[in-house]
Amino acid sequence: MTYESYTCSWEGMTCTVTEKNSGDDKSKVFFKIDSNKGKDTDILNKIQTRQTGAFATVTFKVNDSCKVGQAINYTFLGSFYDAKAMAAINNARVTGSLAVTEQGGSIITVPKTETGYSVSMGADQQLVSGQRVRIPVTVASSEKKITGFNAYDMTFTYDPAALTLNTKTGAAANLTVEDNNGTVRVRRYGDAVPLGEALALEFTAKATATSAVTLTNAKFDLDANSINFDAPEATISDADTVVNANNFTVTLPDAFTSDETRLVPKGGSFTFKPVDSHYTYTFTVKMGDSATEGLTFGANDTYTIENISGNVEVTYTGKTPKQYDVKYKIDEDVEQDVTKGPETVTYLNDYSFVVTPRAGYSYRVIYSVDNGDPFVHTVIAVPTANDDGTLTYTIPGKEIVGGVEIWIDPNTESGIPVVFTGNGVEDAASGNASSMGKNMPYYFTLNQRESCDYTVTAYYQPLATPTASKRPATVRSLGNGKYVVEAVNYNDYLYVYARSWNLVVKVEKVSHSAEEVTVSKYLELNDKTMMLITVKGTPEGGKAFTYDCNTMYKVNAYGTDQYAWLVIVDKGQTLTQEEAAAKVAISAADNVVTITLGFDVNMTGKVDVNDAQLVYDMYNGKYSDFTKVSVEKFLRADVNATKVVDHTDAVAIVNQFK
Repeated sequence: MTYESYTCSWEGMTCTVTEKNSGDDKSKVFFKIDSNKGKDTDILNKIQTRQTGAFATVTFKVNDSCKVGQAINYTFLGSFYDAKAMAAINNARVTGSLAVTEQGGSIITVPKTETGYSVSMGADQQLVSGQRVRIPVTVASSEKKITGFNAYDMTFTYDPAALTLNTKTGAAANLTVEDNNGTVRVRRYGDAVPLGEALALEFTAKATATSAVTLTNAKFDLDANSINFDAPEATISDADTVVNANNFTVTLPDAFTSDETRLVPKGGSFTFKPVDSHYTYTFTVKMGDSATEGLTFGANDTYTIENISGNVEVTYTGKTPKQYDVKYKIDEDVEQDVTKGPETVTYLNDYSFVVTPRAGYSYRVIYSVDNGDPFVHTVIAVPTANDDGTLTYTIPGKEIVGGVEIWIDPNTESGIPVVFTGNGVEDAASGNASSMGKNMPYYFTLNQRESCDYTVTAYYQPLATPTASKRPATVRSLGNGKYVVEAVNYNDYLYVYARSWNLVVKVEKVSHSAEEVTVSKYLELNDKTMMLITVKGTPEGGKAFTYDCNTMYKVNAYGTDQYAWLVIVDKGQTLTQEEAAAKVAISAADNVVTITLGFDVNMTGKVDVNDAQLVYDMYNGKYSDFTKVSVEKFLRADVNATKVVDHTDAVAIVNQFK
């Protein structure tokens, strides 16, 4: 036999063929696609990107002595080189035999690549008449090296009375679709496609019925096998996709919901409920062309539509908030103090009731709301203090989701001690309570003087704790000297930070009678400055001007109705008129010391040189506070009434005893 011809199926590749010998018994031929043993990377890359499978056709001519059907044995050997010029693959000896196909010639090919394809239809579909459905067809392979395919030929059947095929020829590249009244043949060829979804058939359900799309035949193959072989049958692992269009849809408004699917089979039922069950709803159910109006939910807040025979649309036409019962449990000792609210309460509406406290009484008020929880959760109620002294308790509407129970008892717990401070503390009425009830407001009265302006603040002071800080309290004026400290939730606002607290009420007052307040430098000390504060005015009988709670001196030398006080500040520090005026007040005073112009500075009853010496020491900064020398003596040192103490005052004293 002799070599006849060679055809390479790898497009764009060339090779050289050398026949080494031929004869009656055998013929040896070498085929070389030369990449210079892997060094020519361009050729090498082309080879490495080729699909596995047949790549060549070789024709040998047998001599006339060979008859048709005679067996011809063959053997293949080969090597493939990598980029390092190493023989990466040395094929084992492959042997086989072919029969002579015609007198004088026969064809030998590289063996066929096994593919092991299997095809399955997509999952069953639930839909309604008129809806489109997409059915995927998936291909896999049992061969590990097979990752894709090039061509397929598949045949499907479906019920054209139930479904309309939408997939047409040209829906994808090189795709042909032939539909013959329910039998569909789909063919495809072209570039390699990865395994997975090979095709998706799209249908429209045109009848309320159940039908199946069935894969009856499938052939898949690679391009490498196309040279010499027909596409083999693929295994069909799942042949059917059931399309159930015997269903109806249910449409609900946003106010309603359901735990069930909105696609209901013909003759089935559908149950729905309100999103917010605290309303009573009226609604309409339309099924197909029939509508039923004025419907409501049952006792369990659900409604079921039975025997569904068409698409369902539910619309709600109205809603009314539900009402819930209110029950009181009041201790008989305080029942007379309670003005109850209504016997029912409306969902999301505030509910209020009033307590008129008696002197010496504190009240414990708690409530619970039935929210469906089997465990009862009680809430401490904190009242709003009214101007008339009554207390209004309000349960917020957002908590009203069921029946309400209210408990009212006298509070026997010890209260929060109350402490008054500030320059107006003397005006606190003697009848003010000494403690504030927990979760209660605190009412108090000031005997306010018309000649004064009052500023009242309050805070909670923690006791016996190194970490807790004072907490602010809210004070509200009720007019005519009456005030209230608003209630707080004791547990949440105070107890979580410290176990014991005082309520501190600070009363500051400023006199209206102070017609003029002045501030000036009186003495320059070594590192301090002594400031003179003077006030002009006429306090009421039995009263006197005070500065920072200190009774001021009346100094006749400064003019009529002039009062004075001294303050020492650090060098460079200022004391403004506004700051000083804020500390001036009028308070009760048994007697007010009046300083008249004179020279007895040390108040011994006699004027001598020591009075001058004391003044000298003063303006030379020997005394920087009032520990040894009192405010009164410093004020008496201004013998010239200039509102400044200096050497001229000492000279004036010496001149008195020449």
